Parts: sequence; structure tokens; C-alpha cells
Amino acid sequence: MPTGPQRMYMGKPHSVLARRRGRTVNVGETERMISAIAGGALTLYGLRRGSLGGLLVAGVGALLGYRGITGYCGMYDRLGIDSGGARRNVGNLGVKIDREITVNATPDRLYGVWRNFQNLPRILSHIEKVEVLSPTRSRWTLAAPVSMSWEAELINDKLNELIAWRTVGADWVEHAGSVTFEPIGNSATRMQVSLQYDPPGGQIGHAVASLFAEDAGTKVEQDLTNFKRAVEEGRLAA
Repeated sequence: MPTGPQRMYMGKPHSVLARRRGRTVNVGETERMISAIAGGALTLYGLRRGSLGGLLVAGVGALLGYRGITGYCGMYDRLGIDSGGARRNVGNLGVKIDREITVNATPDRLYGVWRNFQNLPRILSHIEKVEVLSPTRSRWTLAAPVSMSWEAELINDKLNELIAWRTVGADWVEHAGSVTFEPIGNSATRMQVSLQYDPPGGQIGHAVASLFAEDAGTKVEQDLTNFKRAVEEGRLAA
């Protein structure tokens, strides 16, 4: 039973925990926050699935959560990496998804639907809401369970041919996307969608992203199929 005075640590508990275990805090503040949030979301997602794959995902989520809470990454330690002051390379986005589909509609009609960014939640299921801030800027909100927002800017806009965008001022996410419209005959369009993003959490985030890249690609395919049906049936307009 303790006999001496007790010391209460009022600082950051995750840093204290890492020090108590003789480990150096080697994960930056933003990365730790994202690791904790992403870890919780992955754990919840995995447990809800309930399958062996779901349990593996939940395990990865638990590791990410521990990494965020303690500020310590064993992989970083072994590789001699300290991301406390590191800056990410915006030009090398980690995950890329390319999908194309042919829609029985003209390029100008499809361009009009996509150019109205408020339509995006009806096209991309992982987007909950888009608020238009100006002709070139908008605020996007991810759907649950990871409900986060960021601002995006229009970086290329060619009438009836191309729309491209990227995130701005968001340290926790780097995302870029584009959609092109190529006419086929007089009444159809080949549409190609490219989505790129750099997942949070450094190397571990990239490892987690690789687990979901295939599922994400499948989800985009489903979204585009639903988009094609909605446009061709007249349920989605600019």
C-alpha cells in the first residue's frame, strides 16, 4: 500500500504512458489524433461485421487506437522514424482508384450533374454532405462512422470534358479526384472517375488503406452503376 505522497500527472496521458514504458513518443500530434479516430472507427466496423475478416480489421483498429493514445509506434521505432515534425508529401497520394463506365447520356448532361457538387452525396455513398462556399470552393463531409469535414477547391474545369478537385488546408487528409467525359456516338458518354488519397497514420495508415483499397474500388463501381441507372431513368439531373 502506498505510504508516500502521490503525484498526479496533469499533462498528456498518452505521452506519460509511453514514457513510463520506456518508449519514446515518435508519432506527431495530428497523426496521433487521426490514428485514434481511425482506430476506433475500424474497431467498430470490424466488430459489426463479426466475421474472421471483421475481427482482423478490429485488431488493426485496436493497434491504431493504441498508437494514437500512447504516441508510440513500434514500426517507426525499428525504422528510426520520428514523425513529430515530419511533413507529408502532397504530391504522392497513397491510394488511387480508377473506374470507368458508359452512360446513355450526352457529356453536357453528365457534366452538369457532376459540376453541381451538391449532387455528390447522391453519387458517392461515402460523402454525406457538400456545401458550396464559392464558385471554386466547397466543404465536404464524410458519412458515418467517421464524420469529418474538409474543404476542396476546383483545380481544373473544362466544359463538358473534365472536372478535377483537391483538398485545401486539411492536415489530416490529402485527397484529389477527377471525372472525365468522352462522347461515344451521338448519345452516350464514357465517363472515367479517378480518386486519390493519402490515408492518415503514416506507414501504418497506408497498410490499413491497402486492406480497404479493393473494397473501396468495388464501392465506387457500385456508386457509378447506381449513378448510370439514376441518370438514364431521369432521376438525377443537374
